[in-house]
Amino acid sequence: MTTESATAEETPAASTSRHPRPYPWPGFMVIRDLPGKPIDVTLVFKNEQGATVLDQQISTTPKLSYPNGRHCSPGGPQVLLTVTAGGSLIAR
Repeated sequence: MTTESATAEETPAASTSRHPRPYPWPGFMVIRDLPGKPIDVTLVFKNEQGATVLDQQISTTPKLSYPNGRHCSPGGPQVLLTVTAGGSLIAR
């Protein structure tokens, strides 16, 4: 991820299993100081041999989340990305 102020941790906050599952599992990454303005995100997936199987970039704007409902203070900006079965990267 490249922004003017936010930096991604080297290790994601969650990992994925080496065993395929019948349904998708989300992965999470904590990025401190995520801005509420447009950012460029590069997502790279590698297989167990280290070969790149996905390398895509997308521009998106983080949106405020309200984990305790809209009646409470926001929890901070978040981005939700989805990789489709066809390998497309979509910001939701």
